[in-house]
Amino acid sequence: MKIFIVGLGIIGASYAEGLHQNGHEIYAYNRSERPLREAIESGFVQKDNDIHALSKADLVILALYPKHNIEFVKNHLNLFRTGQLVTDVSGTKVWMMNELEQLLPINVRYISHHPMAGKETSGFDSRDPKIFRNANFLIVSSKRSAKKDEEVLRLIANNLKFGKITVVGRETHDELIAFTSQLTHVLAVALMQSDHFKETKEATGDSFRDLTRIAKINEVMWSELFLENKEALVGKINDFIKELQHIKGVILDEDKETLMKYLKEAKEKRKAFDVH
Repeated sequence: MKIFIVGLGIIGASYAEGLHQNGHEIYAYNRSERPLREAIESGFVQKDNDIHALSKADLVILALYPKHNIEFVKNHLNLFRTGQLVTDVSGTKVWMMNELEQLLPINVRYISHHPMAGKETSGFDSRDPKIFRNANFLIVSSKRSAKKDEEVLRLIANNLKFGKITVVGRETHDELIAFTSQLTHVLAVALMQSDHFKETKEATGDSFRDLTRIAKINEVMWSELFLENKEALVGKINDFIKELQHIKGVILDEDKETLMKYLKEAKEKRKAFDVH
């Protein structure tokens, strides 16, 4: 399959390298020159790469930030052709998908997805197709997609060795991501910002390091994602504050039985994640 990838950050470049290894013909666009040049030199992007290769691609993968995906499509509408399938890897869906459904030419198909994988570092130099191994893969259908388009994404997921593949709606996606991804990053950042001890570094164990690992954040990307999904995210922050207030009250009341029950419930919920 001829695949055109828009954006060679960590996800786009890892897709490019991994899909090339699986026999696909990869073309790409990047806003800065070095990653594109190095991808061609490394052999996982075609030597005859050019922006006009977009027109001959079977699949176009948008791997920029959501607003930049929209800008790219607006600026290159003339290059999309009848019968193409367009997808994206963005971390929030509702706003961007609504925009793309209205923007893309009527004869171009569109389906979204979200690879639930990454690293603490970002950018082209952090690429690694192995980050997708056994990771979750969310498919988000659109008004412009059909069952056959879902099968194309399942092929991509299998090529890159993803694990569980789940199909969800765009609103459900953004609610889920607000909880499982964005809220966890908010918590890690808030935990670091609540540190007022000069000896903290010398007093940390695995629990603190595990909880705060993702505070080493790409502030540009995550600021955009938080703000694009602010309603869902603020709702999840409020839910979490209620739980903190509850456990705070139980501790102040020295209600050991209720505290033990609360901790045990959480433990059993978490253990259920490990059952396949």
